[in-house]
Amino acid sequence: MTVTLPRNTTRFGALQIAICVLSAATAVCHIYLGVITQIMVATQPEATAAAGGAAALGFFAALFYLDALGYIVLTVALYLPALARFRRLIRWALIALTAVTIIAYFALIQGHYDALGIGDKIVEVALIVLLVVEGRRERLHAEVTGSTSRYST
Repeated sequence: MTVTLPRNTTRFGALQIAICVLSAATAVCHIYLGVITQIMVATQPEATAAAGGAAALGFFAALFYLDALGYIVLTVALYLPALARFRRLIRWALIALTAVTIIAYFALIQGHYDALGIGDKIVEVALIVLLVVEGRRERLHAEVTGSTSRYST
């Protein structure tokens, strides 16, 4: 006896791979920032005091980790077949997280820009652009085929 289960897979193309790579890159960047912030608190008391104290830097380290977690969870959820019907909402949540991260950087950095921060903002802007392109493609595909998701079969 053979049992055939309905196929519900998510197909990945170059666009989805690029979105995953960019999201992973910014997640890794934020984990790195969380780690170096904690190391600074533990090893450089003078620099820690000048930067607002251990409590403030600990708060920022936690924000870095939460931001990274947000990128990871939302990107996984975006392509998880079980959540396909929520894909549009998840995509917008990932766009919102990315936009808030960019705004927070420029609001909090106070003119002290660095190559890592600017590089990460470029990655995040590219991520938003690709997410918007993907959303438009999925919407156009749904209009043409009457399907709810381009990536589910």
